[in-house]
Amino acid sequence: MQQKLKVEFPSQGWRQILTARKEILDGYDRAREQARQHEVETFHGRVAEGAFRKWLQEFLPKRYGVAPGYVVSAGLKSTIKAPHFDVIIYDHLESPVLWVEENPDASALGRSLAIPVEYVRAVLEVKSSFSATNIKEAIEHLGDLSPVMKGLDDPNERYKLHLPPTFFCGFVCVELRQDKMYSETALRGVIGGMALRGFFGGLVLRAEGNTSEHTGRIVLTQSETPIESTVKGHKTPLMEFGMSESIPISEKFHIGSEIHWSESEFAQFAFDLIAMLQGTYEVGRVSSFYGMGSSFHEMMTEAGATIITMNPDS
Repeated sequence: MQQKLKVEFPSQGWRQILTARKEILDGYDRAREQARQHEVETFHGRVAEGAFRKWLQEFLPKRYGVAPGYVVSAGLKSTIKAPHFDVIIYDHLESPVLWVEENPDASALGRSLAIPVEYVRAVLEVKSSFSATNIKEAIEHLGDLSPVMKGLDDPNERYKLHLPPTFFCGFVCVELRQDKMYSETALRGVIGGMALRGFFGGLVLRAEGNTSEHTGRIVLTQSETPIESTVKGHKTPLMEFGMSESIPISEKFHIGSEIHWSESEFAQFAFDLIAMLQGTYEVGRVSSFYGMGSSFHEMMTEAGATIITMNPDS
């Protein structure tokens, strides 16, 4: 009798899924090197945005479109300028495109699209590096969506004016640089996103100087008691792990932020996006076992060590 399949760790193809991360970083590094020859070094940031959008468009189910552009609501006056966002994920099958802003220097994926608010599923901001300034800018820019984020349309409303109830937002940083390895200010700044509807935190594709393929995931934490920083006083570098000092919301409710790293975080982030888009995401549960793997686990297995595997139902 054929043996019944069970979830395996590492899972089939987990290293191949990681190649998308490498392609984004390789393009960024080439552009950054070229940018050193220019007076203003901004080109590599645009390249990172484009590479991230290209990967996302190829990865997500075809129902979802990916583009830079504008979120437009009929509930806002014509005198209010629509802010431009790096990554808009929208319902590609149902949404009209109100207008297209051509960029002669960009590919088709670089064209800016104007999407009606009710078809927008998510907005992401892309930054070249994780720093207090960049995180503040990203969160403040996402906050420009407040007029269409704070209200909810009645399900039977014919003329939708707000973002859907399932809308979410966050940020992606290409790298954590050496001079920001102990930046408590940057990590604590992520807490500012708690005022945004659907804010999930962010992703950092690599830590400078770390040759492993670890990706950093940044999430908000909550506790009944105050949380002390693991970063202050140069205790632990952010490239290893980090918890910010928490902010008290009430006597028994404290909000903080945390960054943790693993080779599986890139894939987990990707499949969490799909789960959030489809309304199946559950906090504390793995959205998919595709892309789950560990070089250390494989090395120990090859050496003959007995490894205890994770239980998918735990």
